Amino acid sequence: MTNPLHFTFSDIDIPAETIPPSACSYPGSEYLPFVSWLVRRTFMGLPKSAVLTVTTPADFVWLLGEILGDDRLDGGIRIRPFPDPDIDSVWSIRIETALPPDGQLLSAHIALRDEILGEAPNTCFRLDVHACLSSDTPSGWVGTPIARLLDPGQRQFRADIRRQAGLAAEIIRLRRALISTTRLADQNRRILLEQREAGRSLDALTQAWLEADRVRKAAENNRTAALAEHDAAQEQTASASRGLRHRLARRLSPASFPLAPSPAPLSPEPLRSQTARCILFIAGEPDTPGVAYRCDRLAIAARVAGYEARVTPCAAIGPHDIAWADIMVLWRVEFSGHVDTLLRLGQEKGTVTIFDADDIVFVPHLARIDIIDGIRSIGATEERIERCFADMRRTMLRCDLGFATTKELAHVMRIDKRLTLLVPNVYDQATLARARMAHRMRPTREDGLVRIGYATGSRTHQRDFAPVVPVLRDVLLARPHARLVLFREAGNKRPVLLMEEFPELSDVQDQIEWRDMVPLTDLPDEFARFDISIAPLETGNVFCEAKSEIKYVEPALAGTVCVASPTGPFRRVIRDGITGVLADSAKAWKQALLVLIDDPAKRARMARDAYNDVLWPFGPQAQAQRLRTVFDGLGTGDPSDAARSAETLIARQMRPRAPLPTIPESTALHTQDCLREAEVTVVVTSYNYASYILDALDSVRDQTLECLDLIVVDDGSTDDSTDLVQRWMERNASRFNRLALLRTNTNAGLGGARNVGMDAAETPFVMQLDADNRLLPEACAELRDSMADDQTAYAYPIMRIFNATGVVMVAATPDDPQGHSRPALLGDVPFEPLAMTGGNHVDATAMIAKWAWAAVGGYYVARDAMGWEDYDLWCRCAELGLTGRYVPKILAEYRAHDASMTNGVTERARHKARIVDFVERRHPWIDLVAADARQRQ
Repeated sequence: MTNPLHFTFSDIDIPAETIPPSACSYPGSEYLPFVSWLVRRTFMGLPKSAVLTVTTPADFVWLLGEILGDDRLDGGIRIRPFPDPDIDSVWSIRIETALPPDGQLLSAHIALRDEILGEAPNTCFRLDVHACLSSDTPSGWVGTPIARLLDPGQRQFRADIRRQAGLAAEIIRLRRALISTTRLADQNRRILLEQREAGRSLDALTQAWLEADRVRKAAENNRTAALAEHDAAQEQTASASRGLRHRLARRLSPASFPLAPSPAPLSPEPLRSQTARCILFIAGEPDTPGVAYRCDRLAIAARVAGYEARVTPCAAIGPHDIAWADIMVLWRVEFSGHVDTLLRLGQEKGTVTIFDADDIVFVPHLARIDIIDGIRSIGATEERIERCFADMRRTMLRCDLGFATTKELAHVMRIDKRLTLLVPNVYDQATLARARMAHRMRPTREDGLVRIGYATGSRTHQRDFAPVVPVLRDVLLARPHARLVLFREAGNKRPVLLMEEFPELSDVQDQIEWRDMVPLTDLPDEFARFDISIAPLETGNVFCEAKSEIKYVEPALAGTVCVASPTGPFRRVIRDGITGVLADSAKAWKQALLVLIDDPAKRARMARDAYNDVLWPFGPQAQAQRLRTVFDGLGTGDPSDAARSAETLIARQMRPRAPLPTIPESTALHTQDCLREAEVTVVVTSYNYASYILDALDSVRDQTLECLDLIVVDDGSTDDSTDLVQRWMERNASRFNRLALLRTNTNAGLGGARNVGMDAAETPFVMQLDADNRLLPEACAELRDSMADDQTAYAYPIMRIFNATGVVMVAATPDDPQGHSRPALLGDVPFEPLAMTGGNHVDATAMIAKWAWAAVGGYYVARDAMGWEDYDLWCRCAELGLTGRYVPKILAEYRAHDASMTNGVTERARHKARIVDFVERRHPWIDLVAADARQRQ
């Protein structure tokens, strides 16, 4: 029978069993079969008088001596340790010789750990993800296997050696694992006994705490009951006193004087059951980037939604955490004795438990390399991943419900966990701010190159990337000014992708830019460097089809267009050809990349629309709204809470997707960007308002808010207003962070002009101001402060009406005879969404969150129904459940004049009829009480 540990490497004959079992525990010993073969065959290829010197870690000296045997004893091979051991020498082997007759010195270096590789030459031979052979004198090793291994043309030979050496290395790793497992088994038995004892102690402590808590609650109930008895006694005494007074009054009062009966006491309304208030997010993989998406950002959203929230690593969870939490969300938590205890104690307390996953990591039979290629590329085994998935499945089955990031993932989870809710990955405010600043800085580093970026953060996407490699090669060859941006580990410069599997890219290696991997917080800077971001995934693969849309969302925030594979999540979020491109074949990938490389205007337009499209559904505001609805229906003990939550969630799912904002084409006449981060942009829209616009701009300049952006949108004026604005901006440039004067290429109407300004704004809040109106100095600061919760969609002030003669006063009427002493006001009605049913009471001069503008699809653009764009926007906000904020202060002034749009267009009978019909069709729930035209005085 053939010995399974004996390998033949082409012309190599090194049995793996020559490595003594005790030596298998040495780090790097798995490479000794390859090293011994290489040394022996290299020596055989040298002249007879040559001496081969092998400098090796001290632990390997005797091992190599044993393996090489007679060759070493003959003196032709000298093995010595490194004289000064350091971190490099522990993982290095050097092979050197001096060739007769001139003594030419040849050297080769085998690095057994990638940390010490540095910048490996292009001619190196990488044995696997760690070990690499290189030489400063590759051409001198002619006739030896070193020369063949360092020759890229010897592809088959290199592959054979890599495969065969890998088998030998795996045998030694298995031996090492067996020795380690045997050693660990005893340790595990001792640890298990200690854990059991600790578990008993923890249970006892927890039970004692719960008992103390029960006693405390009982004492509180007794105190409450005592107080109730005391109140009842007082009420009884008071009732007796009232009865006495009543009898005395009857005796002392005239008989004809009727006494008013005592009012009946009001019956207290039943209190609504208290919803769960404390959310504990438990991180099963706290040291991975996923914790930011699934724990940190969800916790922020929960706090914004009105809950207390914490994020704690699973290993750090203690009894006080369990006692504190009303809801526990367990993200990627593998089952263990510790997890069993926390789940049991939580469920005894009545805590709602939620299993959260962002990949299909709970189906053990999917842990196969043919389904999850990442198992192979990260060096794991199917058995280990299957065990991990099985443990996560056990945790999931013990929880009350599930959270999933995509519909596909939720569908798989619902097989075992019927109550599974969709909670997608989202961005946070810091990521958005970083992405937009990086986008603003892009013009400062234009170099004429077009960059195609692939931002993979792990070695789990080899098979995803492979189908687009030939396409990328062809595209780079066809477009010399294009670059492929790939990532490498920062310290050792090792590529994240295993480049040996993509030899096609060697033809375009000069067009590959290597970027060091960065923390998640810095990733927006990298996306902003791309012109095109690619997101290839293996379509039809159940694991890949369930992956999140985040690789489309994050580039969109940075102003970068995305080309992606048509998985289910990408198909739902990308409007193909509008906000990105879905490519389902090599031909489609090539066509998409070439078109986008050649058409920068199309790239910019798609990236802009993608940014506006993701702002709301993948933003923190939508996530807070989502979690508020979910958590309000959990853990209350009242089925009606769950019913209301379900009603809202179902209604939102059935709501049609909002259209993209319509952004008319415009031309920039003046721009300035000091690259500071303002919070507010004032957008002034103007059409032939040369007589008034400088008044409006002066009011913006005089705002007390220090850092401020200003955008003026001229909607094709035929007067000299644009010249006036440009000269004003030049005079007042130092007052503003960003300045822009934009002119629509054709007259777009009020909605189009407002959308141009909103789209150009780079701040969270945008103050809309018509060119004939004015702001009071505190307007921007006061309205911004009213929206500090980051959940308010818009805020509006009271406006004072003025005209050419001064402030307009209210006319006296029989109902209000003193009206003449008060100024005429607009917008002095508190926020109440349903008050919009009868008509608009919020003027367009309001501060709007940019995410809210994007959420409703922007202002409508319809010239034949122009005039109620703001009312339509408020109605759409009401339909989405977005909050407005009334600021009861006079912070702006409305100019009444005959040339105003309200009087000149909106309140004309025929036009007003068209507006009413248009808006009522868009919002069938409204019931206008003033549908007839009426001039505003």
